[in-house]
Amino acid sequence: MADITLRQLEYFVAIADTGSVTAAARSCRVTQAAVSTALAQLERTVGARLVIRHPGHGIALTAEGAAVASHARTVLDDVERVSSVVSVSRGRLTGTLSIGVYRTLAPHTVPALIEWFSTRHPDVSLRFIEASGSHVQDEVLAGRAQVAVIYRAQLASGLDATILRDALRMAVMSPDHPLAAHTGLSLEVLAEHPAILLDEEPALQRTLAAFAAAGVEPLVPWRSTSVEAIHNVAGRGSAYSILMQTRSHSPEGRPLVFRELPDPGLENPVAAVLPRGVRPTALVAEALAAVREHWAAADSELQQPARRAAASD
Repeated sequence: MADITLRQLEYFVAIADTGSVTAAARSCRVTQAAVSTALAQLERTVGARLVIRHPGHGIALTAEGAAVASHARTVLDDVERVSSVVSVSRGRLTGTLSIGVYRTLAPHTVPALIEWFSTRHPDVSLRFIEASGSHVQDEVLAGRAQVAVIYRAQLASGLDATILRDALRMAVMSPDHPLAAHTGLSLEVLAEHPAILLDEEPALQRTLAAFAAAGVEPLVPWRSTSVEAIHNVAGRGSAYSILMQTRSHSPEGRPLVFRELPDPGLENPVAAVLPRGVRPTALVAEALAAVREHWAAADSELQQPARRAAASD
């Protein structure tokens, strides 16, 4: 029987991930003919049809194709691990790292990772999958991403979480908001003022549950799926919000104040997730170090304004 090559497996996984030969060729930076030839050779070698072509609608995997794609990802991941070991022993990192990122965390993690690897490990190619918490975890379980960055409250079964940053949802508002200098800020006090809340689950559900546990119902005339829009609304003084993402100014350039709340149920650390029992590769470990350093620097930058605000209470 003819040998199965790593190149055939690489191209076939690209077909499975993109849903078409054309897109797979573009992803692998080769010609469409090269991908088609590799697919035909692989099908002959395994003795089964792996894909079903739907003209104008891409390609679907057969049952055999789905099984081969799953095993192919495992093989390619193992090869990547071997390459990482050799690279580390030579003092450098190479290869491709696919990272799933929960979309509201992307503005923090994606730029930090690109800068980190571009500066320290220019031979590493980064690929980001930005989506919902459930989707990026599905990508990890399917082998299409080596790691995902989410909030721990989103953790799905079959995955292990490593905490990257202890985080607490905090009240965010303009320095001119009537509660900005309030002593003993609590959910009970916040509930008397208009709020704009993040319309994403489980964030919205957990925030409303915290208010309910405090025995109050918040005044929520507005919701948004955009953290940037919420920061802008808060910066304009139109409403407060409760968010995980801290920043000194809104995207429009208006100053923001973040105040910790003593109420229970608001803790929700940022976490990296891997398939249960899987140890991080050298590339994944480096990515986690990059994200940790980013959050440490960001938190340090925000500490001084927060301390000054606390001292004025």
